[in-house]
This record gives sequence, C-alpha cells and structure tokens, in this order.
Amino acid sequence: MRFRRLLIIFFAIWWGWPALVAAQPAEVSLADYDRLLRAAHAAAQRGDLLDVQVLAGELATIKQVRMPDGQLAHVDQSWLTTALASSAPDLPAIAARLGALIDALAPPGVVSPEVALRQWQAVYNEPPFNRAGEGWLTRFLNWLFDLLDQLTPNPPDVPAPDGPPANPVVFTPLVWTILGIAAALIVGLLFFWVRGVRRTLRAPVKTPVADGDDPVTYSEAQRLAAEARRVGDRRSAVRYLYLAALLWLDEQGLLGYERSLTNREHLHRLQNQPPVRDLLAPVVATFDAVWYGFQPIDDQAFARYEQQVAAVQSLTKQPAGTLS
Repeated sequence: MRFRRLLIIFFAIWWGWPALVAAQPAEVSLADYDRLLRAAHAAAQRGDLLDVQVLAGELATIKQVRMPDGQLAHVDQSWLTTALASSAPDLPAIAARLGALIDALAPPGVVSPEVALRQWQAVYNEPPFNRAGEGWLTRFLNWLFDLLDQLTPNPPDVPAPDGPPANPVVFTPLVWTILGIAAALIVGLLFFWVRGVRRTLRAPVKTPVADGDDPVTYSEAQRLAAEARRVGDRRSAVRYLYLAALLWLDEQGLLGYERSLTNREHLHRLQNQPPVRDLLAPVVATFDAVWYGFQPIDDQAFARYEQQVAAVQSLTKQPAGTLS
C-alpha cells in the first residue's frame, strides 16, 4: 500500500512538472529585453504586423528583467497582446508605446561618477583653466597685455579743464619699445590670418564618398560589404549586401530603387516577377532581423545570406523571358 502511494505521488509530480516550470516567470537580461523592444518598435514603425506579432509572443513570456546591478524588475506586456488581439491593430499607437518603454530604460551610455571625475580633471588640466599647459607665445602675450594695463592705468573721472592740457602725455623709451613689439605681433597675426583666409577661399577639392554614405552603384555596395566583412562588422556587411541586391536589380532595369520606399514596398513592386521576388524575400527578412532587430549573425548564416544575394544576381543575368 505504501509503495502504491509513492508511485502515485511520483506520477503526479512527473505529469505536473512541465506546468510548474511553465508557471515560473521568464527572466532575461536588460540588454536582451531592450533588443526585443527595439525590434518590435522598428517592425511597428514600418507597419509589419507579422513581425510585431512574432516579437510580441517572445515579449509575452518575459516576466522579469535582470538589471545591471543584479536586481530583478517585473515587467508585463499584456497590453501588447491585448492591442494585437483586435481585428485592426493600431500599429502607430503600439510603436509610440514601445518607444516610450525604450526611453524609460536606463541609457547604456551613462558613465559612473569615477569616470565623470576623470573626464572633468582631464578638461580642467588643459588651457585656459591650467596655465601651465599654455604655449610660450600665449604666456608672452598675457604678460605683455598685463604690463600694458599696468603702465596705462585708467585716469580718474575729473571734469575736463578749459583750454589745452597743462601736462601732455610723455611716452618713455620703454613704452615705445613695448608698443613696437605689440605692433609687430599684431602685423604677424594679421599675416597668418590673411593667409588662412586665402586658403579657405580656394576652390574645394572633390573628395571620394565617405564610407558612412550610402552607395549609389552595385560595385560600390559590393566593395563596402567586403570591407565591412574584412574588419568583422557583419551587421554593416549585411546592409551593404542588401543594398547591392537592390542596386543590381535597378541597374538591370527590373526594379526602380528608391531610398524613400520600405523593404516591403520594394517586394511589392516585384509582384509581376515571382522568381525574383521569391529570391529577394529571404534577403529582406535577414536584413530586417539583423539591421533593425539587432540579431547577431554567425559566419554560417552570413555565408547563406551571401549565397541568397548571389542567387538574385545569377537569376537576373538570364534572358528576360525566363523571369516570367
């Protein structure tokens, strides 16, 4: 009889353990929670209801967030589930509330008091606060102006007498020497200032496009993607490869690339070319997840992404009749 009771208790615990585990609140770090909020916010801003619903499912499982100091903060995303349950979810309102939640999180760039003190000391030890760090020319000019101020004190406020002054000002040789040095310094400063102005007014030299600007050709986008891949910045490489695919289709006359259009709008423009649209769709999905959702991408996933972009280029190289 006792063995039978133990067996019943064992099976009860065995069958009830998954429900007990599921009832425990899910815990994530502040960085993971912030990443999910930003991904959902970006999806809501671009009107992607499907991505918002998927990310809302992940957010709904989070009940606790571990803060950087080790404390646990309780969170509740039931409002998001309720908002998405309606027949026509208000994505702009959802994006606004997600943005408010992101703003309420502690900014990652806040420095500690010790770091702030070191930064303040570094500024305080530089001129004009620290005179020891000034150059010899600055110290000489300060001394010269102080000396001139002492030699020419402000006269007292007295009524001017009638007629010519009785005692005209007499300049001593020392005063003339100081004035000559000051005039030479002023002429030298004017010379350097005029030369700098002339250099500024020269015709500007055209410089190549900076790496941070968006490429305008397929080859330029491929070059920027290779450079980002070489330095280990796979997130930027994903973006440049995505732009390379769009610019390639634009150069082939298959898709008019416009920066003002969203990714989904570009796909919608290819509705009359299903083969190209089907190949570009996974490229768009990976780009959205990595660039807007801040999802990491390993070497194997990045290699598959490169193959997807190459497949778009390979298919569109075929005769136009095979793309219908």
